[in-house]
Amino acid sequence: MPEPVAKPDPKAKAARVEGPPEESFEEKYNKRLEFPLSLVSSVLIHVLIGAVIGYCVLVLMNKGEDKSGVPVRSMEVVGLGGDDGSAGSGGMADPLIEKLNVDPATAAVESLADPSKLPQIEDVQKTIKTIDPTGNIPVSSSNAAAYAGLDKAIRDKLLGANRGAGNEAGKGTDGSKGTGPGGTGSNSTLGRNMRWTLRFKVSSGRDYLDQLKAMKAKLLIPIPGGDKCLLIENLDNPGTPRTVDAGDYASLLRFVDSRPEAVNSVIGALGLDVRTRSFCAIFTKEQEAELAKMETSYRNRRAEDIEETIFKVTIRGGVPEVYVDEQKVKR
Repeated sequence: MPEPVAKPDPKAKAARVEGPPEESFEEKYNKRLEFPLSLVSSVLIHVLIGAVIGYCVLVLMNKGEDKSGVPVRSMEVVGLGGDDGSAGSGGMADPLIEKLNVDPATAAVESLADPSKLPQIEDVQKTIKTIDPTGNIPVSSSNAAAYAGLDKAIRDKLLGANRGAGNEAGKGTDGSKGTGPGGTGSNSTLGRNMRWTLRFKVSSGRDYLDQLKAMKAKLLIPIPGGDKCLLIENLDNPGTPRTVDAGDYASLLRFVDSRPEAVNSVIGALGLDVRTRSFCAIFTKEQEAELAKMETSYRNRRAEDIEETIFKVTIRGGVPEVYVDEQKVKR
C-alpha cells in the first residue's frame, strides 16, 4: 500500500534559502578596484579638461597685446610726438630708446650734455623768449634737444618766430607784417607744444608709423638747407610727397624727433630716398583740445601752474587710448 505523501509545510517554503545574499555596491564594483580607479580617472580627466580650457583662454587674451612702445619702454614724444605733443612745437623721444630700456628723460639729459648741441639749444630758448617776452612758456629738455636737431630756418618757422605773435596780425622778426599762430602763453599751442610730452611703446619704424597713423598724424620731413618740408599725408603709401613751407604748420600741434636712429628707421619704413636729421608729426586742433582737457582735469591745475605734462599712448585694435601719466608743477 503506497505511503501517503506528506503535504509541504507553507512555513518551511518561506524559510527556504533561494541563494547567497545580494552583494553590496562596494563589493560588487570593487573586486578589482574598478570603483576607485574609475573615480580617480574621472576626476583627473575633468581637471585636465579644465586646465586646457584655462590655458586656451589665457592664450586668446594675450593675443591682443598692444604694439605700443615700445615694447620699447615708453618713448617720449616731444611736442606731442617726441617728448610731448601739444598745440605748438614739440619733440619726441626715441622709440628705440625704449627698446633699449633706457629712460627717455635720461636720454634727453644726455643729449643736452652734448657740447655740439648747446648752441642750438640756446637758440631755441632765445627764439621762445622772442615770441613770448613774458618768459611764461616752459621748455622741456626733451623738446629743446629735439628742436636743436633742426636747421635754424625751419626751427624758427615751426616755432612761429617768422610769423608774428598774437591773435591778430603782428610783426615778424624781419619787421614785416604776419599772421600769428594764435598767441603765446601757457594756454597757447606754442606753450602746450613746449610743455607736453607723448610716450608711445614702439618696436620698429613701421610700428612707429602705425601708431602715428592711429593718432591721425601727418608727417613733415624737413629738407636740409632751407625752410621747406615734404608733407606725407598717407603713412601707408607716401607716394610723391608735396613740398610745403614749414611756417604753414606753425599753428598746429606737433612733435619733432631728431634722434638719428629713430629718424632713419621711420624714413626707411616709408621707403623714401631722403636725407634728413629730423621729422615732425602734426596733429589736429580737435586732438589738441582733447589733450588740453585731460591736462587740466588730471589734478585740477591751471595750465599756468604746469611745467610739463606727460601723456601715455596705447594702441589697442588700431584705436589710440591716451591718458595723463605724469605731471610736473612749476617751482
